Order: sequence, then C-alpha cells, then structure tokens
Amino acid sequence: MGTTTGLARVRVPKTAEVVAQAIRSQIVSGDIAEGQALPSESDLMANFGVSRPSLREAFRILESEQLIEVRRGSRGGALALRPDVSVAARYLALLMQFDGVMLSEVFQARALIEPLALRLLAQQKDRAVLTQQLRDILGPLQEKEKDHRPQIWLEFFTKLFEYAGNRPLALVYGTLNEVVARELQDSIDATSNEADSLKAVSKVMKLVDAGKGEEAAAFWMNQMFLIEEQVNRLHRRKTLVDATPH
Repeated sequence: MGTTTGLARVRVPKTAEVVAQAIRSQIVSGDIAEGQALPSESDLMANFGVSRPSLREAFRILESEQLIEVRRGSRGGALALRPDVSVAARYLALLMQFDGVMLSEVFQARALIEPLALRLLAQQKDRAVLTQQLRDILGPLQEKEKDHRPQIWLEFFTKLFEYAGNRPLALVYGTLNEVVARELQDSIDATSNEADSLKAVSKVMKLVDAGKGEEAAAFWMNQMFLIEEQVNRLHRRKTLVDATPH
C-alpha cells in the first residue's frame, strides 16, 4: 500500500480543551452571565461525560484567560467573568518583547492610532459634553497633583477611545495602552513636559469641539511624532525587554 504524502498532521484537541471551548462559548454568548455561577463539578462532569481531572484542567485554561474565577471551599465553585483587556495585553507584551520591539515603535503606533479617535470624537453630536469630561479628567494635573500622573493620562486616553464610539478601535488601543502603562512609564516621564502636553490637549479639544476632526487628527499626529523622536533620541535602540524590570 502506498503512503499518503503532502498532508498536514491533524492535531486532535484534548478533552479539557473541548470542554473549555464549550464553556467559553456559553460565557461569550451570554448564556452564562457575568458573575453567574457555573453548574457544579458533578453536573458538568455528567453533562460533558468527562473525568474530574479533565474538567479541572478545563477550568485552569479558562482561569488563565480570566473567563472564570474558581473559589475553593464547601461553598466554592466557578463564577463567570467578563473578558479583560489585560489578558490580550499580557500576550501582546510578550510578543513585542520576543520580537525586540523598540520603545520608539510603540509611540509611533500610538501616533497613528490616537488621531483616529479624535477624528471620530469630532463627529459625535454631544462632542462638547464629551470633551469637557476629558478636560475634567486632566484637572488634577493642572493643580500640580502629579503623584498619579500615569494613571490620569491612562484614564484620559481610555475615555477618549470610549467616547470615540468605535469598540474594535477602543479594544486595540486599550491593549496597546495597557502595555504602555506597564512598560513605558519611565519613558513617558522622561519625554513629556506637563505644561506643553496640557497646552496641546487644550488646542486639540477646541478643534474637536468645532467639529474639525481632520485638523485635530493632523495636529495630534504631529505632536505624537515629536514625542516618538524624543524617545528614539533618548532611548536609542532600547526595546521593551530593556524597559521591563527583571
């Protein structure tokens, strides 16, 4: 008999992976609501026809994805959770570190993405209300309360993308911003002048208020590329691995 050639070897999923996928689908679809308890282990074992070790391995998979929280004890059990952007950020950070991504490249990516949010925000009917709320977030910086400076800027940009009204874009930026918050705080502090940053925000918010989305986007992109140049100059060839505490 001849041998079959040119065919890729098929990987058969493990039992735990099949169970995890079934439970994952129920959580994502809303069949199991956020905060709702999953059925008991005995019920799940019977429903899926699997052993306890396979079920618990499935639980570990879902826990690593932060889709469930397993509570121990007599009143314990598994609770469904809402997926969090930090999970994607963790893997993105690992990939970027593995590939030797430079700090300047991250700021370059932000320079391309943030103007999109400003353009979309300028199209919102209630943009004046939204831009005022964004200004309010930065209020503590104007009062010289800088102890929580990175968190304040993180909240500002998180809300900016939320108000822009495009959820895929908000998720993409949220993942990138999570990496920035964890890995690049020192570089942000070293390259940003608070007064200049607030002045730039004030100008771009006025453009957004006036519905001038293209002008706002162009102005902000130029601002971000200036910061990217500073990062490249101050941290030449520095990668995310170099910036990460070991």
